Amino acid sequence: MKSQLTNNKGFTLLEILVVLTIMGFLLAMIAPRLGGISDSAVGTVCDTNQSRMVTYMATYVEQTGRFPSKLTNMVNDDAGTYAVPTASDEMPDNGNETFAAELVDRNAYALHILSAAEATELKGMGIAEVLNLNPGMEGLGAPVDPTSEAYEEVDVAAGVGVLTVGAGVATSGGAWVLGNTSVGVATERGWGEPDMFGRIVLGMGPESGLITDGMIANAAHCPGGLQNADNFSYNDYIVVLPRLEATVAAMEDATNPITAVITDSDGAPGIQVAAVAYDDEPVFPYDITANADLLKTRTFTITEAQNVWMFDTMCPEGHKFPAADEEFWGVDLGGTAGSID
Repeated sequence: MKSQLTNNKGFTLLEILVVLTIMGFLLAMIAPRLGGISDSAVGTVCDTNQSRMVTYMATYVEQTGRFPSKLTNMVNDDAGTYAVPTASDEMPDNGNETFAAELVDRNAYALHILSAAEATELKGMGIAEVLNLNPGMEGLGAPVDPTSEAYEEVDVAAGVGVLTVGAGVATSGGAWVLGNTSVGVATERGWGEPDMFGRIVLGMGPESGLITDGMIANAAHCPGGLQNADNFSYNDYIVVLPRLEATVAAMEDATNPITAVITDSDGAPGIQVAAVAYDDEPVFPYDITANADLLKTRTFTITEAQNVWMFDTMCPEGHKFPAADEEFWGVDLGGTAGSID
């Protein structure tokens, strides 16, 4: 009598191929959905990190009346010669650069040399020392080396270079210049938040007083940055300081006002810029006054000093928390008055 084992039949090759084909078809259907879940999870984790960072920073400021020490100064410094670190060219095969391209595009960073008045005001806010990023010094001709991010401790003083949003004074006693001219002289499109104009940005790195004073255990990193480590190396969260009174005074100084490069959009006190918010890019140039697409419009006063608690945060990819309005802003800097070019 034949055993039960010899009576069992296996799958034929054709049956296996049919099953594999069906499984492949099903996987192709659900893969995009899985990818969407992954992207959503990255955004959720990033928002959670920033929410906690806002809470910790606000608590620190409330308890101490100042900002934590030894925040990261996001510049290259070669013996007093400052440079903005390079932005990603989004080509991982040629090595990573320092900043995410989106971070630079959304903030139009400029190099800004501190005046004596600005340095004094910063020290009064608790920012007496910063750590220059110096990531490989690639902005000054050396090759990129993300392992050489030698945080160099420097005292805040007149002549120290920092990053500011939108525009800055790139040489001591020099004139105001717009930032991020590498993506176009006007740089009127794709902003993240025009209200950050003229404000200093500093990183919340591993040596920050938030950590050394025991407020948090370690510095969080952006999950999106971890995914894109082959494109850019800087992955700490960022604090956008309140706009300084000394910076506002310099902007409005009749001998070298910011209006030399930006047209005031109205006759109200201070210097205003008009802006439109959008998710889907309209047809440019866009007439703000006519506003044919009925976009949300706002006017930002860029020469208005802010209190110490009026800080913002953003992730290393340039997204503010909490997000406001639509994804992007077009800002009328005055290349063509009343128009986003």
